Amino acid sequence: MKIFPLLILCALIGLAVPASAAEPLTSGISVAAATTEFPPYNVSVFISDSQAAVAERNWTNALFLTTRGLAWYPDNAELFCQQGYTYRKLGQYTKSVDMVSKGILLDPKPVRYANRGYGYLALGNYSAALRDAEAGIALNASFPTTYGVKALALQGMGRNAEALAAIDAALALDPENAHYWHVKGRILFAGGNCSGARAALEKSLSLDPGYDLPYPGFTGAAENLAALNSTCTPPTQVPSPTKSSAGGVAAAGVMVALLVSGIRRQLCP
Repeated sequence: MKIFPLLILCALIGLAVPASAAEPLTSGISVAAATTEFPPYNVSVFISDSQAAVAERNWTNALFLTTRGLAWYPDNAELFCQQGYTYRKLGQYTKSVDMVSKGILLDPKPVRYANRGYGYLALGNYSAALRDAEAGIALNASFPTTYGVKALALQGMGRNAEALAAIDAALALDPENAHYWHVKGRILFAGGNCSGARAALEKSLSLDPGYDLPYPGFTGAAENLAALNSTCTPPTQVPSPTKSSAGGVAAAGVMVALLVSGIRRQLCP
């Protein structure tokens, strides 16, 4: 069997095949360029996937997805704000404020001002939180979340009457929101209104006892209600007189009258 001539023939046939029919020699380079110069997914995929992770409270995955998305889309306001929201839930408040600030610069929206406002509240910067709340309200006066931020900021500044008006505005827009009833209970408790605070906190718990708190340091409604019940008890009632006690009072009155009468006889014979 003549193997050598056969190999030569195969080589000649290979040279005769048109370049379009053969695999491009640069295919590996082209694939590499596609993975380093072009994103693997549209930005909407990163946004929807990170939103799903947030809905599941899977903060680690949400942070991973937003970080990866921003590597491809560094000017996307939604990804910045979702990452800021995620940092807030993880208790990294300064990072949260920084990331949401970048999103606001790209595209200011009421929800983004509220997002950053909660970050400022967690940091104890009530004046900055109030400014963000007012900015959000100026953009859309019908968005309730900004009123919730405003209420907490005003309460933190000791302006409880204004805080109560702000949370009532939020409840007027969203009356079945457990968070707003919780906030109202906190404000009323701070103002010494025990019965009102108790009713608001119980309403919050009846609507959603496990709602997602705005940040880790924010105490829950159940804890607030327990603190209220231990420190804000109803005033002690004075017992009403019974028949026996009334009889005793009457008898004492008779004795006093007799005593006075005897004294008068002695002084005025």
